[in-house]
Amino acid sequence: MVTDTDLVQWQLEVAAGNRLPKLQNEIQCTGHAFEARIYAENPENGFLPDTGRLIHLATPQPSADVRVETGVQSGDAISVYYDPMIAKLVVRGEDRQAALRVLRKTLGEYEVVGLHTNIGFLKRLAESPDFIAGKVETGFIDKHLDELFPAAAEPSPESVVQAALAYIIDSNTKAALSTHGGLASPWAAIDSFRLNAFGTQTAEIACGDRQYSVAVSVAHCGAYCVRVSDGSGDMIAEYDSVHPQWDPLPGGVGSTSAGGRLHALLNGRLCAANVVFNDKDASITIFDQGQMAVFKAPTPQFIDDAAAAGPGSVTAPMSCKIVQVLVEAGAEVEQDAPLVVLEAMKMEHVIKAPKAGKVVDIYYKVGDLVEEGKSLVGFEEE
Repeated sequence: MVTDTDLVQWQLEVAAGNRLPKLQNEIQCTGHAFEARIYAENPENGFLPDTGRLIHLATPQPSADVRVETGVQSGDAISVYYDPMIAKLVVRGEDRQAALRVLRKTLGEYEVVGLHTNIGFLKRLAESPDFIAGKVETGFIDKHLDELFPAAAEPSPESVVQAALAYIIDSNTKAALSTHGGLASPWAAIDSFRLNAFGTQTAEIACGDRQYSVAVSVAHCGAYCVRVSDGSGDMIAEYDSVHPQWDPLPGGVGSTSAGGRLHALLNGRLCAANVVFNDKDASITIFDQGQMAVFKAPTPQFIDDAAAAGPGSVTAPMSCKIVQVLVEAGAEVEQDAPLVVLEAMKMEHVIKAPKAGKVVDIYYKVGDLVEEGKSLVGFEEE
């Protein structure tokens, strides 16, 4: 971008037997550029690659100073067979500081639901004072661990309210559809938000290990009063005269990427967030002014218990393919003994026994594809 040169066009010209359009001394550099590679990987888990379907993908708007190079879109899958790169984001500015400002802005415009990505890590990297100052070397990440891997921040009360309003809209819509049998019913409309028939509705949602209870009640004339309480029942925020406006995403009801655009005036601040529902994990993702927050509706305890891994099980750290099974049921193993060899993104990973014990069962065979978090080997500890 700093030379205003299309190298692919030049390659085609050379392949056709033509001369290069410019000589080396005719090439002028202007400004500064950065390239950020957007990967499906989990920085908080050693940058292990992630695989699965891109439930939702929105990219920055390309311009003269912003280029997005990608080959995937919403609905596509990142498989275990190829590199997990989602896109290359290339930005330009008049100098290094200007280019960094463009980089931070465009990273904040990315929206990805369905997979872990390194976008948050890249944003923190581009905001690091030492990185901004150009003090970068091979040990940079290790020297800035606390800055680049901070503890999970508590979501803003506005994000909690946005998630709760979206959750109630979605629940009311699904209830209307199941009761009245389809979009022909006026009660199934999702282009407006009406709670009058329900009085007060409460949404119980969670963000990480934080629990929230959000009560939404009719105030007057299409306005609502919203009260947010924490897991202890203490009220942490209250909003009066909230007028939410809901614009559903294309593809709408019943799709795996349902959601919409939510507008609401919350105590003087006009919030406009993109909301994405992921039916696979019952999550609600809020994208608001470059910030992302993920919420979940509570799962019944009996489902949690059924889904939990057994006390002596070893789980897959990522979606992968089983390459080797190194133990048999009934075998006695020592701590750190290799159990299974996994393959993901052309790299092999050896799964070892966390403690000494006896192998009870092997849940997968060579060649099987396994999702992240699934139990691989069951064993009894000594």
